[in-house]
Amino acid sequence: MKSEREQSSQNPLLKQLQNGQISRRSFIQMMTAAGLGAAGLNVLSALPALAQDATATAEASTRPLTPTIYQWMIDLHPGIADVNTAFGDVNQQIAPVAGFDTSRFVAEAKAGMSTWDLYLGATPFVDMAALVKTGAIEPWDDYISKDVLDDILPAVREESTFDGKLYHWPFLIDVIVQAYNASITTAAGLPDTAPADWDEYLANSQTVLDKNAARYGCTFDAHGWRSLVPITHSVSTDVYYTLDGDPNPGMLFDFTNPAVVTALQIMKKMLDLSGANALQPGATDGGVNQTPDEVAFGAQQVAYYIKYQNAPLRFASIWSILRRCALARCRSRRAARAARSSGTPARYCSSTARTSRRLPTT
Repeated sequence: MKSEREQSSQNPLLKQLQNGQISRRSFIQMMTAAGLGAAGLNVLSALPALAQDATATAEASTRPLTPTIYQWMIDLHPGIADVNTAFGDVNQQIAPVAGFDTSRFVAEAKAGMSTWDLYLGATPFVDMAALVKTGAIEPWDDYISKDVLDDILPAVREESTFDGKLYHWPFLIDVIVQAYNASITTAAGLPDTAPADWDEYLANSQTVLDKNAARYGCTFDAHGWRSLVPITHSVSTDVYYTLDGDPNPGMLFDFTNPAVVTALQIMKKMLDLSGANALQPGATDGGVNQTPDEVAFGAQQVAYYIKYQNAPLRFASIWSILRRCALARCRSRRAARAARSSGTPARYCSSTARTSRRLPTT
């Protein structure tokens, strides 16, 4: 919740913005000057281009601030409603982006109008290019001072940039990890350490089934960027190619690359050790969230799991002993051999590492 000082400073600015007395650029700049930049920018994460005719502009200036967000945000952060109330006149809506389909935004942009003022939860590499090319969103560069832009981690800024402009304001960063339920692995007689490579990962998953320690040995998210790509990257990152004439080199994923084929073979073996519904869509946001892997890990039906780190941590939060959720990086057999020969230990931390001990170095 915002402090009284924040609310008293921010609400007048919001009212001026809604009444057309100040521009969106001035709104953000004054929020930053007042020390409220982070609060404002976390909400104003992407601004659809508004129509330029006077009627549409007048309507936009008098309607409530209208953000559109994903259902998973509401599910994870029920306090968003309280933030909206403190912010002022906000008409929050669930994004019409089932299955990451942004055609509604594109259609409205082509018609020179927008039902929403901002879009939160966008995935840069999924939808940014199409939204930019149709004029559905505009860059942040004209709204944010250069020192703030330069403060963004270079890799994150690059991911959020298109044609030299920052179109996505990052507020959530995930890292793909392997996770495991230590209660299940212990019951299966396995060591309380992360598998050193994919061969050990699969062998341990089979042991879990052989020992009847859990319903499933391992699981994964069926969406390619949450499974195929990171597993491929654990083998090799040299898996991209460029079409002749493409101004953005190295942007296309080569499904015929040997490293990709290896990753697909690993996933095929994982599927044999996971639930029959592992490839089915999720229950929210058009099938992309509340996925079967999340449900299985939360219900402690599976031992090993690969996904971005917040998934196992979130779904392990309902366990009676949270620290039984362990995380480690994903490594190929070649990387594991190199680490062993150099004496480098596997990165490992429990979900309570932040409070009980220092995080391992990276």
